Amino acid sequence: MFDSAATRGFQTQLADAYAVTCRERDWLKLHDEIQSVGKQIICLEAREIDLLLEAEDTKLYRRMGFATIYAYIESVLQHSHHVATERMRVAHELLELPGIAEQFRAGELAWTSVRELTRVATSKTEDAWLDAAEGKISTEVQQLVRGKSKGDLPTDPVDPKKIRYRIVLEGISEEAMMLFKQARNAVADAKGATCTDDELVRALAAAMLEPAAHDSPGKPRHQIATTTCRACKQAHRVGAGMEIAVSAQELERARCDSEDIGDLEREEPGRKVQKSIPAATRRKVFVRDQHRCTVPGCRSTRFLEAHHIRPRSEGGGHELFQITLLCDAHHVLLHEGVISIRGSAPDNLVFELPLAHGGD
Repeated sequence: MFDSAATRGFQTQLADAYAVTCRERDWLKLHDEIQSVGKQIICLEAREIDLLLEAEDTKLYRRMGFATIYAYIESVLQHSHHVATERMRVAHELLELPGIAEQFRAGELAWTSVRELTRVATSKTEDAWLDAAEGKISTEVQQLVRGKSKGDLPTDPVDPKKIRYRIVLEGISEEAMMLFKQARNAVADAKGATCTDDELVRALAAAMLEPAAHDSPGKPRHQIATTTCRACKQAHRVGAGMEIAVSAQELERARCDSEDIGDLEREEPGRKVQKSIPAATRRKVFVRDQHRCTVPGCRSTRFLEAHHIRPRSEGGGHELFQITLLCDAHHVLLHEGVISIRGSAPDNLVFELPLAHGGD
């Protein structure tokens, strides 16, 4: 006998399977359409770059009443000044980078990748960078470029000093903005010079993360854990979910005023390894040097670090005459070789400074 219920069940299963197939096909169509639109956007951005370069060459912006091409871009395309300058920078770079330009115009290389590659690629290194960027998304290209300079190859070692980040602050009230500007001025006054964005961030972070020298002169500025790359011996600093490479000079500077917690790759007790300046000695140094940087002419009394006149790597000890106070800015300059200090603290120190700085 014909089972109508079974037939209806089978028909329902077929209908469900067909519906699923249609839905899957719709998702694939949606994905294809999104990809197509994305490629069109890249092509339009490349076209925009070409047109803006032509507008600059023909002085179109002046015919339209604008003093600069950047003012024209901000008004007509409603880009920010930063985006306008980046658009024109990339436009000029692409004149010497035909391979990157071709992939950009074909929609195969996104604007963010093009922007990053033009920071480092030259006509001689362009092919190597395109090969290295193949198959990578924009964030991976940014990571590939980070720490490299114009003319470097993708295989060249990363220079930690060349790594830079951009911070964007939004939703800042008028009062907070005023305080922000006052903080910048205060940092500039403390350093006796202008204040860069990097110096401002360092100062604000240090003020929140580290106690003032007057409050806790017995506590070291740094805490060091040793990690050893078997291949390149590169040192890293870890914090806030990030691991950043540090140069040999930065590591030596940290060792001057640090607490060593041991090798992270070895089984050791949880206690801290006592290699830092004894707290009593550090307090005496701060009092002896009057809680200020000892470099002649420096007025800084904040962000102070104890410096070993004879480097720790050369056997320098924690004797009082071996230690002097430096602000973080002068400590960096010293370990970069810009200035030097010899002799014994506090009365027999000889400072070798650039001529424009003055000193002994």
